[in-house]
Amino acid sequence: MIDPITALSVAASAVTNAKKLIAAGQDATSAISKFAGAISDINYVAEKAKNPSVWKSLTGSPEAEAIEIFSAQKKATQLKKDLETILMFSYGKKGLDEYKEILRKVRKQRQETAYRQAEIKEAIILWVVGILIASSAIATLGVLFWWLGKTQGKW
Repeated sequence: MIDPITALSVAASAVTNAKKLIAAGQDATSAISKFAGAISDINYVAEKAKNPSVWKSLTGSPEAEAIEIFSAQKKATQLKKDLETILMFSYGKKGLDEYKEILRKVRKQRQETAYRQAEIKEAIILWVVGILIASSAIATLGVLFWWLGKTQGKW
């Protein structure tokens, strides 16, 4: 799945690149888009952590994950404020509104593609593991019944 620390580092580097590009008078759309994607990833991980899957519950430490998510959200909020301030001073209210529109589009696009793919992949893994466990249990019972029947001379 998505790592909040990695997403935060992508967001921080995107803000740094956006600052440099805006200061140089160049188009910062690519950097802002990367930032928006990273923020969307952090928010998705936080939302997903509220209702973890069975697999996620069995692996890893929920406390450590919660701390990572909390830290990433707080730092991301500060980065978002910094970027909005820069955009407001550089491009005015209209530029800030364009940024927010980009943010909405990226969030929607990621929800439709990347997050959906991750959810499908997780569901497939859970089903495969479940089927393997059920098959193993049935095979074990079958061997056990065969062995009991063999030892009692029933077949």
